[in-house]
Amino acid sequence: MYIMYQVRRNSGTRSAKSKNHDMVLSPIDNHCFNGYARTNDRLRQLHFLGEKEFPMRRQATRNLRLGLCLGAMTLLAWITPGAAAGQIGPADHDDVTFTKDIAPILQRSCQHCHQPDSVAPMSLITYEDARPWARAMKMRTGLGPVAGVMPPWYVERDIGIQEYQFDPSLSDEEVAKIAVWADNGAPRGNPADMPPPKLVGGAGLWALGEPDLITQTEELIIGGDAPDWWGEITPVDVGLNTDRYVASVEIREVNDVLDTEDSRETVGGRFVFHHMVWSTVALGEDGRPTGGSFWPVHEVGRNPDVFDPEGAPMLHANSKVMSDSVHLHSNGKDTRSHLEIGWRFHPEDYEPKFRWALRPLGNGVDIDIQANKKDQQLHAYYVLPEHTKITTFEPHLHAPGARMCLESIWGINVETLTCAGYDHNWVRG
Repeated sequence: MYIMYQVRRNSGTRSAKSKNHDMVLSPIDNHCFNGYARTNDRLRQLHFLGEKEFPMRRQATRNLRLGLCLGAMTLLAWITPGAAAGQIGPADHDDVTFTKDIAPILQRSCQHCHQPDSVAPMSLITYEDARPWARAMKMRTGLGPVAGVMPPWYVERDIGIQEYQFDPSLSDEEVAKIAVWADNGAPRGNPADMPPPKLVGGAGLWALGEPDLITQTEELIIGGDAPDWWGEITPVDVGLNTDRYVASVEIREVNDVLDTEDSRETVGGRFVFHHMVWSTVALGEDGRPTGGSFWPVHEVGRNPDVFDPEGAPMLHANSKVMSDSVHLHSNGKDTRSHLEIGWRFHPEDYEPKFRWALRPLGNGVDIDIQANKKDQQLHAYYVLPEHTKITTFEPHLHAPGARMCLESIWGINVETLTCAGYDHNWVRG
């Protein structure tokens, strides 16, 4: 693994594009996440799906090494984006309208955040919503892969894997359409061309529908003028009396914030939980642990974590939710808040093909970043002893971080699987 730090951030350099990849990556995190610092060492993890039934024999295999170019913290897991390049010709300029061209782009890439009472500063659901922001939309979408671009997406287009699930980025043709639409006065177009409204989750709703089981953490209170708080929560029963394989897990914050107009920080003042590093621990009749699992870190604005259908993790019976690393950030008002963990399970007869596991990677504690020196790198490596599918790639580099890359190293061969620039205002995987 190697990490690039820059005391003065720039957009980084890019290499030739790699082709013919069998592995695909999948961002699971919400691109609405406005990040803040966190320093828990357990956030640097590899989420692995290893062979379950047929581990490779040592004499019949070579070891594969992974290299990462990242910042202070990293989460990895494997699954898929897409990016197409193109321009619209002069003949198309007068034909770009909101209903036919712009609304489909907004539905796919923008409305997840830009909806009423959500984390974005304005809604972009209707023509009336979007029309006043046409010039700003042109400017922000045309920035390229640098800080401030909308939608936020920093995977480099000319190197490595380019097909990602839930990729919100725009193609060059889509960026050009928005620019032409704004320059032409942002015409509405034919109402008959308007696509059907996209169903948006909205504040307080489960993104994937009602869970099979909901576990609620204890209620915490943070004052409007209180400093940031880090601490441990009281363990709570999951509420499950039999082992079940988990298809997805979703966490939402429930609080008494009603009016966010005067609030500050942490995604418009709507939330006070910055993050929670957590696990589940199963206890026997004697109260001693009999099993357990670490789960993806909860971060404000995070999407549901949907696990690979061939390698789901297990939630053990009689488990408790445990966390000794909860970070609360005041929103400017006295707030009562707790988290609800929504579990969705596979059928009871489900059997995974692969083993889901977490592996530590690198050292995010003893990092020495020298002053006034750019392009500093931190390397870390992990040897994969069996066929492995990575399901998440999440740079988390903090303010000095500039770029993170993932490489596979096989003998003397080094192949770059992906590289991503970094903006700490938009931590995502």
